[in-house]
This record gives sequence, C-alpha cells and structure tokens, in this order.
Amino acid sequence: MKSYRNGQNYFVSQEDKGFFLENGYVKLGQVLNEEELESIEQVYDAFKDRKLDCVKEMGKDFCDMSQDFSTDFEDYALINAMLPTKYHPEFAGNIFEKLATQISRQLLGDDMVKDYDQFLTKKPGKAKASFAMHQDMGYWPLTKDTRTTTCCLAITPSKRQNGCIGFIPGSGKAKELIKHSTKDDNSHTLTLDLPEGSQPVFVEVERGSITVHDEWIVHGSGGNVSNQYRKTYVLAHRAKETVKEERAMGFDHSHNSIDFRNVDA
Repeated sequence: MKSYRNGQNYFVSQEDKGFFLENGYVKLGQVLNEEELESIEQVYDAFKDRKLDCVKEMGKDFCDMSQDFSTDFEDYALINAMLPTKYHPEFAGNIFEKLATQISRQLLGDDMVKDYDQFLTKKPGKAKASFAMHQDMGYWPLTKDTRTTTCCLAITPSKRQNGCIGFIPGSGKAKELIKHSTKDDNSHTLTLDLPEGSQPVFVEVERGSITVHDEWIVHGSGGNVSNQYRKTYVLAHRAKETVKEERAMGFDHSHNSIDFRNVDA
C-alpha cells in the first residue's frame, strides 16, 4: 500500500517508512490539495516579495542562502525567509504544519514536535541558486537525541531544471558528521566533499507533494536555470526534549542567534 491522504490525515505506509529509515529520505505524494496550496502560497509570496511589514524585522533571517549576508535584495538568487511563523504568527497551525507533524510522528515517534520552518525560493534563471552538499547536523548543536524529519513541500513543481534536491542514499547511516567548511567568508552556507564513489539521487516532486529527510543524510541541490520560480516550504520536527535542549543553549535556528555551525568537524 502507498502512503495516502484521507480527509485531514496523512497515512505513511510501512514501505515508505522502511525506505526512509534505510536511506535517510523518502518522497510522499499528494500531501496537500490545490485549495490548501493556494492559501499557503499567498503567505509565501507575501514574504518572498517583502509585502509584509514583519520582513523589515527579520534581519539575517531574510537573506540569500547562496551568497553572503551583505547581498542587496535586487541581486538575490536564493531567497530565504527563516522562521515565518515567528514573524507572522497568524500563519502558525496551518494545514501543512498539522500534516507534517502527523508524518513525523509516524516515521520517528509520538514525541516529535515542530522545531523550525523556512521558505526557500530559487529565482528564475539563477544558476547560482544552489545548495552545496551538506548534512543538516553541520549547522546544529550536537544533542543527546538527534532524530529529525525535514519535510519539504513543493509549492511549485521541483525539477532538475529548477534545482530539485539530491540525496546520497544511506550516507547518514553511520550518524557521524563529515568534515564541513564554509562556502565563503560572509555566508551561513556550509559545504563538504562527497564521500568517494557517491552519486546523488535527484528527486523530482510535483506541486503538493513532499520529500522528507533526516539529519545526517548528505544532500544538496543545483541552481534554477528554468524561467519559473521554484518555491519550497520547509518544516522540521525533532524530539520534544531535543527542542528544549536546543533552546536552553540559545539555539532556535535563527541566523540572528548563536552560530553553532560545526565547521572543520
């Protein structure tokens, strides 16, 4: 049986759960319907186009993730709006949050709770709107329990041409951090050298479907050479005690907060 949506619930099949646990990622189809997507996309575009007053308060949480923090908005290639529900609380509790929580708990346990959210936009014709290969744990403090599901919703279709995500299957099974380095001097972006012989599997995703990946898998994405935006809504869940541990350290995934990047680990 395939994973499926029924009413206000999403059901992850044992086959898809097993694939996630073995490979570190999985693709789940038809999570949101068109009406739900249109509602979410209105808020998404208001951030992307800086039409909300709260964007002025975001500091480094509104930035270009492919370039340094000093880049002018007109020159952005990869627009990052970090923690949208922090700055626009009315958006909290939306249908994707509810379904992503269900999915996370089915994959990793009933103690999984929302950790952070993020809007990522690759502008058309921007080959440099890419994410270097990395592990998410390269950006985060090491905690006792690292279990994570990062759900990436395709608000627009995610294709090779517009920079869909690529994974190195099974690359996180050892649960060890590979050596990372900074992409440049004034950027938040990390990069790593791919394990020898590894080849990314690029996962194309239709509008309304998602990928889910864990905290250790090596992944990244190419630039957008198409003539359309690529829009992705990211929601990450971690164990409730892990989120409490993070916050006690002063870490909330904001670029304005303490920097816990594990560089040259």
